[in-house]
Amino acid sequence: MASVKIEWDWLHWNCGQTWGTDVWPELQRRGVKQQDLERCVYVIRLNGLFAIQYPLGVSPTVYIGEGNFEQRITQHKNWLMELADLQGEYEFLIGYCFPRARNASKVYSDFEAMLIHEFRDIYGAAPLRNRQMEFQKSNHVFEPMNEIRSAIMIGRGMRFHWAVQPMKSSPMYDVYQRTILEELRV
Repeated sequence: MASVKIEWDWLHWNCGQTWGTDVWPELQRRGVKQQDLERCVYVIRLNGLFAIQYPLGVSPTVYIGEGNFEQRITQHKNWLMELADLQGEYEFLIGYCFPRARNASKVYSDFEAMLIHEFRDIYGAAPLRNRQMEFQKSNHVFEPMNEIRSAIMIGRGMRFHWAVQPMKSSPMYDVYQRTILEELRV
C-alpha cells in the first residue's frame, strides 16, 4: 500500500476549443508531457450560474474520468455540447492530476474509483455522466483529502444561482438515475 499525494491543476475549456490549437499548447506551457496524459485522472465541472442537483446535495461536477486525457476529452465534447447551453458564456472547468506510485502503474485507475465513490458518498449518486461505479483494485491511500474533495465539491467563493437535474425527456436522465444509491431511489 502506498500513500499517493494528489494535486489538481485546472483548465478553462469550451466546446469551441481544439486539442492541437488550444488545449495541448496550454498543457505544454504548464510542463505537462505527453506520457503524463496517458495515465491521467480528470474532473469536468460546470463553471457558471448552474450546478447539478444530486439526491443529497449540489455539485458542479458532471464527470470523473481517467485514461488518455487527449482521447477522452475529445470524446466528451459531444455530450458537453448539450450542457454548454446551461453554461452560456462560461467555460467548463477541468481539473486534472497524475497520481503515481512506485510499482503501481494503475494507481490512476484506483484514484478514479476512489473519487467516484467519495462523490457518491457525499451526493448520493455518481456524477451526472458517470455510467457506472468503478472499484479500487489495491489499497492506496490518497491525500490530502481537502485537495481531493476540492475537485468535486462547490468550494469557497463559488456562487451558483441554480441547481438543475435532468428530466425524463433528457438523454442524460437514464445515466443520472443509474448510480443513485438504492435507499434514495423514489
